Amino acid sequence: MRGEVALQAQAMVHALALGLAAGLVYDLFRILRVRVRLPLLGTALDLLFWLVVTVALFVYTTTAGSGEVRLYIVAA
Repeated sequence: MRGEVALQAQAMVHALALGLAAGLVYDLFRILRVRVRLPLLGTALDLLFWLVVTVALFVYTTTAGSGEVRLYIVAA
């Protein structure tokens, strides 16, 4: 039981780190969108961001949660 709680805490910390990384990537894309004025750049960057984040979250939740959706991972 003690080891399981430690693994869950570790998974939550990793989920928080993944969320912080996604926020950082979003801010970097936002800076690029403001600096470079191209008509479809904003749309392309948004699509790329959501594609990368969706794949990263799917891979993380299936590996960390052993294929189960865990509330603490979703909340983090």
